[in-house]
Amino acid sequence: MKKALIAVLALVVVATGVMFAVAQRSADGKKGGWGKRGGHHRGMGMAFRGIDLTEEQKAKVKELRTANRSSLQPVMESLKANREKMQELTANGAFDEAQVTALANAQASLSAKLIVERQRIKSQMFSILTDEQKAKLAEMKAKRGERHKARKAAKAEKVSE
Repeated sequence: MKKALIAVLALVVVATGVMFAVAQRSADGKKGGWGKRGGHHRGMGMAFRGIDLTEEQKAKVKELRTANRSSLQPVMESLKANREKMQELTANGAFDEAQVTALANAQASLSAKLIVERQRIKSQMFSILTDEQKAKLAEMKAKRGERHKARKAAKAEKVSE
């Protein structure tokens, strides 16, 4: 029972952190947070940077983002409402395990729904790319992975000193 509770609470903490990061918006409506470009969650427009989309492809990406915004919005609002409920449930050290568990399960379900929707959108966007663009994107992803591994190794080396 304790392990299950700890696992559920860990999931809630991670999901809440992710949702806070995703939901951050600056006053001008652009993503805020980590740096000028809005941090880790930059959207599919940034993912296609450097692969030379045609004007038609750019229009299609914009159309897909606009069309799918309505499917993401209710899920995002529900996640936000659940975060607020969780804060209310645990305010001032109060804790009702049954209510927190129910809310954590709802949050996990909503997070899963959000992941599925985002992957569906990603798939739709990737379907408009040519084979050459897909290959270039895969190459860029591999290079990013190599740079990430190098930074991680350098950081681990620095820590071990």
